[in-house]
Amino acid sequence: MHRIRKILEQKEGLRLEFKLASTEFLPDNLFESICAMLNREGGDIFLGVKDDGTLSGIRPEYIDRITSDLVNLSNNPSKLDPPFILHPKVYEFEGKSILHIAVPQSSEVHKCGKNIYDRGHQGDYKVTQLSHIALLYNRKRNYYSEAIIYPALTLSDFKPELFTIARNLSGIIMPTIHGWVSVMNNY
Repeated sequence: MHRIRKILEQKEGLRLEFKLASTEFLPDNLFESICAMLNREGGDIFLGVKDDGTLSGIRPEYIDRITSDLVNLSNNPSKLDPPFILHPKVYEFEGKSILHIAVPQSSEVHKCGKNIYDRGHQGDYKVTQLSHIALLYNRKRNYYSEAIIYPALTLSDFKPELFTIARNLSGIIMPTIHGWVSVMNNY
């Protein structure tokens, strides 16, 4: 709670966004902000907070619907592509409910609808120029190595004990659906 209170004392910026949530529906441009933060450095979004940091709150009867819609839509590729499931948390401050969405930096470039968004100091920006889209992909490619193919690597380049650790972690995170667990049992 102390960490959340400290964040709420800050001004909106590159890694912080406040949005009103005065109805049972998600704010119109929420997924643009989520997409932009995934594409940049990540950050925190608070629903039920005015732009100046004043708590407006979310009506208690709206919390479940807003939370459910947020989680479901973050897993919907027509809303956020590729999908990125978010896990919002409800906090109570000064008798008002607010919703905190911690958005990490993603290793992938995401779209909201059919548009790519990036985050700047003053908000979210639609990226339309091909050169800017290429810069976004290059920035992520230079930071994350998941998409890089290393054709000269063989299994002997890896420590076998790391396969066991990775397999066990995968089994803990996704015990019934992760195919790598059963495949690697034979390694």
